[in-house]
Amino acid sequence: MRLICLSIISLAVISCVPLSKVKYLQDKEGVAPVHEFQTIKTEYKVKPGDYLYIRILTLDPKSNEIFSNITGGGGTNGYVSQTDQNLYISSYMVNDSGFISFPLLGKINANGQTVTQLELSLNKAASEIIKESSVVVKLVLFNISILGEVKNPGKYPIYNNRVNIFEALAMANDLTSFANRSKIQIIRTEGSKNSIVTLDLLSKDILSSPYYYLQPNDIIYIEPLKNKTFAFEAFPYALIFSTITTALLIAQFLKL
Repeated sequence: MRLICLSIISLAVISCVPLSKVKYLQDKEGVAPVHEFQTIKTEYKVKPGDYLYIRILTLDPKSNEIFSNITGGGGTNGYVSQTDQNLYISSYMVNDSGFISFPLLGKINANGQTVTQLELSLNKAASEIIKESSVVVKLVLFNISILGEVKNPGKYPIYNNRVNIFEALAMANDLTSFANRSKIQIIRTEGSKNSIVTLDLLSKDILSSPYYYLQPNDIIYIEPLKNKTFAFEAFPYALIFSTITTALLIAQFLKL
């Protein structure tokens, strides 16, 4: 009977998920803790298939109304109030050749430019047509997909210029206890190629990874731990006590 009880307790202990597999940003064993990291801030460059919201603002009410109709803004805060469906209709897609066709300004090469660079070039082009004009460029329909061992998997829109891996997982309400935090896969499309990169959330080295910041249309997949089927999120005290009690009752019944 003692052997059975000890076996049950040992099995339960082994099946629990250890803290070392759940805790984020751990220090390497035997190495002094590091508190500062060099973050690689690579500014996103526009590529074919991206959608850009472009709005030209002027001091002249009539010109402002004309450009507002062209860009589908409908007011000074039109970008904020629009839905994703409206943004899809009113935004400009970068074609396979890397160009966008904007009324009055013609074909504009957007491929390989950052949003800031594109905004500067559009401001220069617009100033040649109308004085005291200002151009606003936003990268829209920036979505990421989160799948696997998260509490709320799905597709999430991003309204910032960039988002890091932890911010993305926070939108999905964090990982489950059975997520393999050392193997976070990011599927990224670059041109006609797809690439898969594996990140380790348990290590602080991720803070200096070039993949720490996500890009539009990235897919994050979190695989489960190998022992998920037999693992417990917390120590199963109730299960242990009920099993031992049942075993004692059966043993007492057999003695009778």
